[in-house]
Amino acid sequence: MSDIRLLAPVTIREVLTHRTYRATLPNGKEIIAYAQGLDGIPPLNSGDHYHVLLSLCDFDEGRLIPEDMKDVQVSHPVIPAWRR
Repeated sequence: MSDIRLLAPVTIREVLTHRTYRATLPNGKEIIAYAQGLDGIPPLNSGDHYHVLLSLCDFDEGRLIPEDMKDVQVSHPVIPAWRR
């Protein structure tokens, strides 16, 4: 069974390490956002807006992805979750 990924905007609230962040979804839920090494995510700061891929099974963490996903490998279907 394939898990669907939801594409959602987040606001970075806190930098935890050079690849992990505390972020907030548009509905106010706080999550851990993480960057994978080959995705080319620049260093982010508190207040930055970015996008994450969330699993339907786990809304507690999300993978940060660049706006241009052409070089990002995702093995699951991706659907937009929020509109700003």
